[in-house]
Amino acid sequence: MRVKRYEGKSEAALLPIIHEEMGLNATIISVKEKPVKGFFGWFMKPRVVITAAYEDDEEFLNLLSSSESTANAYDSPHIERKPLTASVIESTAMAESASLEESMQMILKEARKAANQIEHDEAAKRKKSQIAPSSEQAKQKSEPATHNKYKHSTVQLFYDAMISQEVLPEVASHILRDIEDVEESNKVDVKLLVKAIYGSIVDILKDPMLIDPTKSNAPQTIVFMGPTGVGKTTTIAKLSSILTLKHNMKVGLITADTYRIAAVEQLKTYADILGLDIRVVYKPDEMAESIKSLQAKCDIILIDTAGRSHKNIEGQRELKELLEVIPSDSKKYLVLSVTTRFSDLSKIVTVYDQVTDFNLVFTKLDEAETLGVLINICCLVGKKAAYVTFGQNVPDDLEAVRPDKIAKSLLGLEGTSQPYAEGGLA
Repeated sequence: MRVKRYEGKSEAALLPIIHEEMGLNATIISVKEKPVKGFFGWFMKPRVVITAAYEDDEEFLNLLSSSESTANAYDSPHIERKPLTASVIESTAMAESASLEESMQMILKEARKAANQIEHDEAAKRKKSQIAPSSEQAKQKSEPATHNKYKHSTVQLFYDAMISQEVLPEVASHILRDIEDVEESNKVDVKLLVKAIYGSIVDILKDPMLIDPTKSNAPQTIVFMGPTGVGKTTTIAKLSSILTLKHNMKVGLITADTYRIAAVEQLKTYADILGLDIRVVYKPDEMAESIKSLQAKCDIILIDTAGRSHKNIEGQRELKELLEVIPSDSKKYLVLSVTTRFSDLSKIVTVYDQVTDFNLVFTKLDEAETLGVLINICCLVGKKAAYVTFGQNVPDDLEAVRPDKIAKSLLGLEGTSQPYAEGGLA
């Protein structure tokens, strides 16, 4: 679905443009006047702003099916984001459409139920205010009035749901920007609103840099960075198991996390179980030698760096020196815990961003009550979330980020507010 705003002198002037771009089936979401700013605005007619949408069910199903295809990294840790071709759509449409339509109907049912409940509560309040005694009315007048941010009850419902998931107000407003002008009187189908919100969330989360599980002539090098205690070593163990057992790749491991003996021993244990080559390095020149030796016999090399506080300037300098001897085309992931406060995560990402470019891995989703911090970081910092982990089970509790699952959770449509509770898939 496409949502777009048009601004012009009049509604009559804008409608032909909308129909030409979106077709005759375009839905007009809202029409409002916009005063002209400045001194001369007093003498000029206000401009007209029209928000219109083109509803394309097939496009929306394709969008969701692309996120559904990320189902679990154990099945396929590499998600190639390409447009679905006609042949692919024809061969998979019936099966996917059935499951997606069922999911969509569930979402719409819950959204309409919530919207009806809001209307019922508002009607009850109005009825109560009409029969309330004068003392109660006086009390209500003395209390400050609360105003909804949005004019449409369903849009407000989704905004409130995101705020309850600890999505920052500015991020929630960004997600709802295309439908913020919708009014209750517009009588817009809830399905249209859900599509607009889904599309906005997917735009924030789509196209992460994922690991390619296919063999090639040039071995891949993957680097994992992050603060202490976020689960880098366990994440590497999970990915090693997936790549080795599921994709039959020869994996080499290198650990530079020599500040924690337990981390080295943990990775060695996993390497012994899986029969992987592992190297322990203490200096940058040793890193270069280890990479060279593993490249001759491995399809992919996973590197565990030392966990350091983002406030540790010396630690960041050492990381930078280490990265300088690692192949420049290596993929890099910053591992973060969703249980960390947003203000701290923002600082961590900013510090590491000064060292190198990266995508994100969010861990400990099973320990978090909400997932708002994930979308907050991706939206405000501009980084992509590639993988999430939600438990200690190797390799099961890891999957590529699924925008559909995150969206349902943020909008309160997932049955539970936390789809990764108890370390399992929802």
